[in-house]
Amino acid sequence: MAEVYFSKQIEKIIDKIDFSHLGKNVAIKVHFGEDKCDTYVNPAIVKKVYSKVISLNKKATLVECNVMYKGRRTESISHIEVAKEHGFDFAPIDILDGEKGNEFIEVNVDGFKAKIGKGLEKYDSMIVISHFKGHMMAGYGGAIKNIGMGLGNRAGKLHMHSNIKPSIINSKCKGCGICYNNCDVKAVEVMNKKAKIDPEKCVGCAMCIAVCPERAVHIPWEGSTSAELQEKMAYYCKAVSRIIDNVIYINVLENITSECDCMNTKQKPFMENIGILYSKDIVAIDKASLDLAGEKFSKINSINKLKQLDFAVYFGLGKKEYSLVKV
Repeated sequence: MAEVYFSKQIEKIIDKIDFSHLGKNVAIKVHFGEDKCDTYVNPAIVKKVYSKVISLNKKATLVECNVMYKGRRTESISHIEVAKEHGFDFAPIDILDGEKGNEFIEVNVDGFKAKIGKGLEKYDSMIVISHFKGHMMAGYGGAIKNIGMGLGNRAGKLHMHSNIKPSIINSKCKGCGICYNNCDVKAVEVMNKKAKIDPEKCVGCAMCIAVCPERAVHIPWEGSTSAELQEKMAYYCKAVSRIIDNVIYINVLENITSECDCMNTKQKPFMENIGILYSKDIVAIDKASLDLAGEKFSKINSINKLKQLDFAVYFGLGKKEYSLVKV
């Protein structure tokens, strides 16, 4: 049975972590929060973990991948600017899938091809610090989502969200040709001042979504069911474990909102702060987070929040049974 440590104070959690098991080059996976969001994980918590790691003569870097949709976190330069504006200015930052989000390692998991940010292969161990909150499609966001969705490159994120290729919104398209010039497989053509995507040629890289200045490329959010999305996230978690299997997890149950930190707006926490969890088991820590958040959290949406746990268990990533140790 996995142990999950619980405390109101990050210092007490840090005291329980055996950092000697980590390698010399540690990736600290964090979600920096969308531009206007202010309820992302507290950077002071991340800084204390980072400071502890480097005090042990290890190298530590905050890591993330670019997002699929258009915004300030679409490309690395502005993504890092947002991170620093949000208080993550105390450590080096590495956007693992490159400036345009198109650099990846393809990992085959039982025939499922996951596209993971290429830069992850530089690291020998990882600390995953996740802000626990709700999510409109996955039910909730914790360690599984932070790894599964967060470390997929842009094409990987599109793959998880949809089985359908992107398309052009004609009313927004001005026929500028930027999507055409950035499509490596020539799936885009411009006729009569309107772009068109050939779904037969499209490989789902999502570059057209990233570069369109008019936001005229439709993201097919509806292309996957919630269960399919959660299953794909578990596949991606398994793929990540093939690259780095030396991982510890910290979930922060503070500023708990009903929607994801990807929302480009301020959100109001709807329940009290609970505390901070630490475990070596990705499934156990998310299950403990759901249990501690209780019925009030369970009612934020109608999605079966145990699906992603069940899929992760199926892939051998962890177990739902745990022992909660209060420190």
